[in-house]
This record gives sequence, structure tokens and C-alpha cells, in this order.
Amino acid sequence: MGKTDVVAAIAAGLTGAVTIFLYLTISLPLFFHISPLALYALDTANFIGVYAALHAGLPGILLGQAGHVVVSLVWGVIFVALAQRLPEMIERPVLWGAVYGVVVMLVMHYLVVPLGHAPRIPYSLPGLVNNLVAHTLCFGVPVALVASRVMNAAARSYP
Repeated sequence: MGKTDVVAAIAAGLTGAVTIFLYLTISLPLFFHISPLALYALDTANFIGVYAALHAGLPGILLGQAGHVVVSLVWGVIFVALAQRLPEMIERPVLWGAVYGVVVMLVMHYLVVPLGHAPRIPYSLPGLVNNLVAHTLCFGVPVALVASRVMNAAARSYP
């Protein structure tokens, strides 16, 4: 992975972290009456458990958000690594970003979260739709668009 790819991965991962965070911070209270603090506690719970997360205060929130950013950066790296091997992902970032978002959602729900200490929340139909929107339109597509833009700009700048 070259310097441009590292920049693309970091920019894509950070963008995905911010966009999904903003969407969930708005959608969970609006549609599900879940406070943003409960969302932050879920991120923290993966590290220290639910009870500790609910009583950790600002340090706990910061721990959960740091974990959220690190995980998003890892997903950015994975996307860029895949896109290096499958240029179609960069040529059609909206399509492949949405597909990637579904993959991210499934891996997070069925593999990553169960490995941590956060409770597994079963999907209801509205919860599933919200999670799909969050992971496709607010994570996968932004990750793909940013990675595509950085990688294409670098490719155009080389003679």
C-alpha cells in the first residue's frame, strides 16, 4: 500500500466514522427514542461491558468513540486494499460502497460485536432498515466516494 493508498484509507475511514456517527446520532433518538448517550455507551460496552459503560462518564464516551474511529479506519484500509485488486470498486463507488456497507453491517453484527462485551440487539424490521441505511448510505458509500476521489486524483497526477 503506497502513500496515496494510506491517505485514501485514512480519509475514507474518518469520513465513514463521521457520517455514520452523525446519522445514528440523529436517527436513533428520532425514530427509536434512544439517546445519543446510549449509542455512545454501546460503543464503550464492547470494551468494558454494559454496566461499566453506563457508569464510565466522559472517559467511557471517549473510549467508545476512539474505538468507533479505529474500527472505521480499519474498514477504510480494507476497502482501499480491495479496490486496488478490483478497480471496478473505484469506477462505481456508489454501487460498491452500498455493497461494502452491507458487508460491513453483517460482519459487525455477527462477528465483531459478539466478540466484544456489548449486548447483541436483535433486529426489528425498522431497526434493520435503519441499520441498512446507516451502513450503506452513511458509511459504505461515503467510504467508497472518498477513497475513489483520492485514488483517482493520485492516478491522474502521475504522467
